[in-house]
Amino acid sequence: MFPSMDPVFEIKARLPIDELVGQYCALQKKGKHFQCLCPFHNDTHPSMLVSPDKGIAFCFACNNGGDIFSFYQKIEGVDFRQALIDLGEKTGVDVKDVQVDAVKKDEKERLRECLETVQKFYERNFKQSPAAMKYLQERCIPQDQVKQFGLGYAPDSFSQTYEHLLKEGFSKSEIMKAGLGIQKDLKEGKIYDRFRNRIMFPIHDHQGRLVAFGGRTLGEGDAKYINSAEGPLYRKSSVLYGFHHAKEAMRPVKKVIVVEGYFDLLACHRVGVSNVVAACGTAFTQEHAKLLKRHTETVVLCLDQDTAGRTAAERAFHLCSAEGLNVQTVVIPDKDPDETAVKDPGLLTKILQERDVPYVEHVLRQLEGQDLSSVQGKRTMLKTVLPLIDSIPSAVEKSHYLLKVAGLLGTTEIALREDLANLPKQMWVAEPAPEEAPSEGDASRRKSFSSMEVSLALFLLYPGNRHLLDQLIAPEEGMEEVLYQAIKQVPEEQSLTPDMLTIPEEYRERLSILLLYCEDHDMANWSEGLSVQEIRKNCKNANHEFLQRKQRDIAKQLMQARAEGRPHDEAQLTTQYQQVLKLAKMAL
Repeated sequence: MFPSMDPVFEIKARLPIDELVGQYCALQKKGKHFQCLCPFHNDTHPSMLVSPDKGIAFCFACNNGGDIFSFYQKIEGVDFRQALIDLGEKTGVDVKDVQVDAVKKDEKERLRECLETVQKFYERNFKQSPAAMKYLQERCIPQDQVKQFGLGYAPDSFSQTYEHLLKEGFSKSEIMKAGLGIQKDLKEGKIYDRFRNRIMFPIHDHQGRLVAFGGRTLGEGDAKYINSAEGPLYRKSSVLYGFHHAKEAMRPVKKVIVVEGYFDLLACHRVGVSNVVAACGTAFTQEHAKLLKRHTETVVLCLDQDTAGRTAAERAFHLCSAEGLNVQTVVIPDKDPDETAVKDPGLLTKILQERDVPYVEHVLRQLEGQDLSSVQGKRTMLKTVLPLIDSIPSAVEKSHYLLKVAGLLGTTEIALREDLANLPKQMWVAEPAPEEAPSEGDASRRKSFSSMEVSLALFLLYPGNRHLLDQLIAPEEGMEEVLYQAIKQVPEEQSLTPDMLTIPEEYRERLSILLLYCEDHDMANWSEGLSVQEIRKNCKNANHEFLQRKQRDIAKQLMQARAEGRPHDEAQLTTQYQQVLKLAKMAL
């Protein structure tokens, strides 16, 4: 029936989107479309729109859906390859010879490929760098551990990594979104390597997928450690280094050890302790605590005993206690596990496996040697200990420590409970939790499309107004850039329809969803005068959004450059920020 059709398109032709969605949801007719309760969030009013002519099912409340493959992947929890096999069986289409690399991939898949490509590049460079190999030998890192953790080396070059990725077929936008590049000059748009002359540590998410890198400098004057910039794959507040190695090891012992850095974690593994994670390059967060709670019962803090380490341990205690985790601690006699592993590996194993004590007990032991006879001494102890006791979720455990403190201070548990009741609450959650699907009727629903995307869609719906395209600031990445350039390439005297646009296949699904969004929001039937008015308004909003986003991105890079001690980058970014600020004022 479809002798020469590509299997992916053949499956789409044989299985209409409404037929597939109808197998999971009760469809209701809505004009030329269908609607149903969204299966991807707690929907009480039909929010999912199903368009047979566009082959799209999408919920604009929670931003989930897509073509038959995207819908099936989401609802069945499978990857594209499995969706292809399953839907091929449903439709009788032979897919055994289909190369998944030849079909569309979503943005995250492309970024993962970019990271995997650069990891191989770093690994090859490590083998060719005597300085990098010598450094790890001096740190007592054996070759089998280098291989196990995928350690590598970023060459001492401003653009070697970037140029390699371009040759491998990755775009400027993908390299930036993967967190591997730095854009120093807004006008030139030139990209520089983020990591230069550094030992590279691949960072994986809780599922073992590569999402970022950490780099330790081999040079002088640079920040000792830096991480990938945050992007679609990487949020530092939700990723713990080494978690995918620790996941299985922590399950039988119901315990995980939290250390400070990459080398501390490697040291623990070398002495046979693998239920270890590290919050590298960031403070411990509520998301970290939630992740650990899903896999274990006890967190053992193994952090430096300097002021910064003690502050970090106190923060981690509060966050873990809030999740109902039991919090213990160990004290390393040397500076950190890395040094102890070199001097006495057997001692490190014994400390990590046998010498953990409750965190509050540890703090009390440190305070017992102080003068507690004076009011000032008692006040100092209460200021330190009461917030910790207040965080303990167990009433019995809380009472245990109140009685102990009462004995040390010569007071009563009742008096301490009065002080506890008057204790000001401290906020330890530094970063917001990830967005969840909005509840029905929520006025702050997640925005489905940017004003730039809507503006570009309006030029497709009202092609006679293409002369207004010049009112937009040219977008720089993603679908916005692709769609803008595709529309601009079509001469004004020619007709303009979505099908005639020259755009990569991976953007066609989102374009169909965008046009469906415009139809559903009554944008497709305006009069000529109203269309001009609305396009002008949307272009102005799009420019404003673009410049605001640019300001935020540069401000974030600027703060990171300042924190990492990169004065040259800081100066360049300050100039960029001022340029964008000036444009933003002109656009008002």
